[in-house]
Amino acid sequence: MTAKRSRYVISYDIPCDRRRTRVATVLAGHGERVQYSVFECLLTEAQFERLWEELQRKIEAREDSLRAYRLCPRCAEWTRTVGQAVRVEVPEVYIA
Repeated sequence: MTAKRSRYVISYDIPCDRRRTRVATVLAGHGERVQYSVFECLLTEAQFERLWEELQRKIEAREDSLRAYRLCPRCAEWTRTVGQAVRVEVPEVYIA
């Protein structure tokens, strides 16, 4: 039996270019960029916890900000976009 995956929205506000690039690179291996500093990831709870720990090691807590939201299945299906924004279908598997 496979573990249940949830959609997570992860955002960051990092003033340092080097740390911001490191965080974006880590997130790109786990999800899709939907805005400059926002990613959507389809992860099991264990995968999310490992990713969150890795992200925390990449930032400076006194200067940077990370934020994550787990969406329930019903909420994850409800997405509105306008303009250049398109709804992202997060693939089941990422190869980093």
